[in-house]
Amino acid sequence: MKAIWIALLLILPIYLAAAQEDEGDEKILETIKKIQEETEKQQEEDSSSDDYDDDDDGCLGCQLLFEGCAYFFDEEGCGEGIGELLWQYFTSLRFSPYPYSAQTEYRFSSVDYQDFENQKITSIQVSADLATHFDGTYGNINRLTAQLSALQLNVFNQTIFSKSASLTALSVNTGLSLLIGDFDLSTFAGAYLLTTTGTFMFSVGISSRLFLPARLYLDVYNLYAFLNGVTQFTHLAASLNLVVWRLSIGAGYNYNRIVGDIYSGPCLKIGFWM
Repeated sequence: MKAIWIALLLILPIYLAAAQEDEGDEKILETIKKIQEETEKQQEEDSSSDDYDDDDDGCLGCQLLFEGCAYFFDEEGCGEGIGELLWQYFTSLRFSPYPYSAQTEYRFSSVDYQDFENQKITSIQVSADLATHFDGTYGNINRLTAQLSALQLNVFNQTIFSKSASLTALSVNTGLSLLIGDFDLSTFAGAYLLTTTGTFMFSVGISSRLFLPARLYLDVYNLYAFLNGVTQFTHLAASLNLVVWRLSIGAGYNYNRIVGDIYSGPCLKIGFWM
């Protein structure tokens, strides 16, 4: 009898793990099916909208945008002063070689003309994390964040996977950053490609990094992609990281909402500053 109980105790965890993996496969495949259905709806809407001539509305919108920009940069308006202020900000922004570098008096960024030998106008970081979702699925996010003064380029690559199914997305975005010492706030927009199904979308997002004492920094990245004119893909990644020289290690939480399905859980993260 004891042998039977021991065998059951050994087999039960394996069975539960296998059952959870099967559930993860089913969940991902169901999500892919939903995406394909939404994509077909989008294609039908696009084909039906081709019969409607919206050239006049488009021209009107372009005209309003052009007039607004012309007024903003008019010498009689405030555009000249704002433009000069932005130019000074772009040309004076500098980065430390890496966060908490001992070669500079500040931690991350500065708009003061200090020692040029120890500062850069660019800052590049690559990172990767691995998350578990407690539903038989896991997630991996790889990110590249490149700064050229206040201009930012970020690349987001995510794979949600289980035992035999996976869902992969790639997003490339550009935008502007507000950097004040130890604080970085960026807004951006770009393209989002769900490589599993070949679905192409528009994306927008916002990210923030806050550098704290004790070589810690908080990293928050939020990305939205739109299918059928509404938000169908939401990605939120937040982590607290410890910087050791150019390396960073951290822990956080990833939340993903994909056509109504939730994939979320804690993650471990590693990064490197170039």
